[in-house]
Amino acid sequence: MSTQSWSPVSEEPDPRGVSCDLDTAPAREVRRMAREVLAGHGGIVVDDAVLVVDELVGNARRHGTGPRVCWFGLIDQGRRLRVEVDDTSPRRPHLRTPDASGGRGLLVVDRLASAWGVQRHIGHKTVWAELALDRAASSARAPHLAAAPDWRHRT
Repeated sequence: MSTQSWSPVSEEPDPRGVSCDLDTAPAREVRRMAREVLAGHGGIVVDDAVLVVDELVGNARRHGTGPRVCWFGLIDQGRRLRVEVDDTSPRRPHLRTPDASGGRGLLVVDRLASAWGVQRHIGHKTVWAELALDRAASSARAPHLAAAPDWRHRT
């Protein structure tokens, strides 16, 4: 897990970002909004980004306390997606060994995101993740984001 802090001074979020109230917005609506923000990008990069948004939102709903808010938008001149999910639970999320009760969500986020972390604020916390939207800047931690080999069908 990354412990980097994010400075809004050095990287202003794109004003086209989307904010939503997670206590009222259905999950399918949040995923739809994520796909709209990612318009112009395609394929597995979008699927991965929507999955990360969905996992962070699901974790806030399952483990956090309201009010819960999500923001996501393009940063770094559209090369990365930034996701921020706020809730008021004092519990800090952490990677754990998956079992029958869960534990897979942050593993997925850790694998797909270029970086992620938690910021504490007075009265709430922000769990954030960033995903590279261009393959060249990919973290290469998820093998399917690397260039695929040339698979030739054998006869």
